[in-house]
Formats: sequence, C-alpha cells, structure tokens
Amino acid sequence: MNKEETLEFIDKQIELEEKIIEIVKKNTATLGNDFVKEMLLAISQDSKKHASLLKSLKTAVEGPTPFISSGERDEIKEGIEKHIELEQMAVDSYKQLAEGSDNKQVKTIALTIREDELRHHALLKDLHKMIVEPETLTEDMLWDIMWKDTPWKGSPGG
Repeated sequence: MNKEETLEFIDKQIELEEKIIEIVKKNTATLGNDFVKEMLLAISQDSKKHASLLKSLKTAVEGPTPFISSGERDEIKEGIEKHIELEQMAVDSYKQLAEGSDNKQVKTIALTIREDELRHHALLKDLHKMIVEPETLTEDMLWDIMWKDTPWKGSPGG
C-alpha cells in the first residue's frame, strides 16, 4: 500500500469510527438500562480513541514526526514508568474482583476493564521501549553526525 492509499484507508477508517460513535449516541440517548447503556458507551469511547489514534497516524504518514529531545524524554520517563506500575495494579485488582464475585454483570465489567488494562500495560511497555530506552538524539550527536567526517568541521575552508 503506497502513501496515498494508506492515507485514503486511514480517512475511511476515521469515518467508520465516527459513524460508530454517532450510532451509539443515538441508541443510548433514551436507553433506560444502565448496564447496556454503559457497555455501549464504553465501546463508543474506544471508537473515539481509535479515531484519535488514526488522526495521529495520518499525521505521521503525511510527514516526519519531530524528535523527542532528551529533556522531553526525561520528563515523561518517570510518568510512563509510574503508569506501567499503576496499570499492573489495576490488572490485578480487576482480576480479583472478577474472581471474587458471583454477579455476572460484575464479572463482565471487571473482565472487560481488565482486558483494557492489559492492553494499556502492553502499550505502555512498548512506548517505554520506543521512547525511554533508546538513546535519545541530542544536539551534540547531531553536530557529530553532520561534521565528524568533514574536513572543514563546520567552518568555511577548515
């Protein structure tokens, strides 16, 4: 799939996710059953998230994304690591709730949320590997890349 086809595909998927959101909004506007209503709204929230992710993907496909500086990396490193820790706690808590309850609705919601938390946990670990663990490109590294092998070292004629 070339760039134009990819962008066209992403646009269609964004439209699809937005249609899902509208259908759920209409279906739940007057729905009295809170359990069914909230399950549908949760799915709609996922569609909102998907549309948002697709929009950011479209931006990435359209052109280069900016580097993350070492300062930015350091700022988000601790937050991502704490988030990973909290997601693991949530995974464990929802498992305990599902296993400890004999109410089918409680089990359904707890297991649904746990699955989301497991995905979040895995995504955060991947994000950590992509952003925090690799060596961040610094200004010194850029200068070194640009001028290391040139005879002039950045000045006219040497």
